[in-house]
Amino acid sequence: MTKEYDRLTEHPRTAIDHSNLNYDERAQLRKIKVTKSSDMTNKGGAGRLTTIYYLEGDKQEAAEVFVEENRDKLETIDFSRKDPIQRAVSREVYDWILHALGEREIEKYDSVVREVRPAENVTWVIGRAHYEEYPMRRYSTGEEPSVRVEKLSLDDLYESFDDVITWSDLGEHNAIEGDARYILDYYRVSKDFTCDPVSHDGEMAIQKRHQ
Repeated sequence: MTKEYDRLTEHPRTAIDHSNLNYDERAQLRKIKVTKSSDMTNKGGAGRLTTIYYLEGDKQEAAEVFVEENRDKLETIDFSRKDPIQRAVSREVYDWILHALGEREIEKYDSVVREVRPAENVTWVIGRAHYEEYPMRRYSTGEEPSVRVEKLSLDDLYESFDDVITWSDLGEHNAIEGDARYILDYYRVSKDFTCDPVSHDGEMAIQKRHQ
């Protein structure tokens, strides 16, 4: 293992000497490289952004370093429209950049992903496999495995119910649009909620567990 590789294992870097990495180490090297922060459709701050080098598997940390190094330019971009960052990086890296910037709040579990959009006061809960495999179809409440909660946090939604919360309880709530089963699954797996999955009158539900 080379010293240059050791440096990358500590955290992503703004500069790296490729010649000091061996063949196997170079195969693990990745980068976030965006040549400009504005284009014809999105007038962000002009200029090149600092490139970040990282090892495969360190996407989230690399996105955080990228935001630290380029925050001034990134904050001039309108992320509600197509933008140069989205065109230059993978969808997963783009998601973590938005998370580090505060444009999104992303929380991933094996079965579901919770994504909050603070500026819109909207929360999405989406099946993890669908979120990862079909990024262009995430935000739909038709036949997709997703649910949208508007102007209400999942914490406040949870507290608004008694001890048992059923699928139909959530489905009838005015703030909720989509498949409410994914909210139940989120409550079940999230470390922030103490509850158990149960069946209540023949339907999917959770029961709050009191300490």
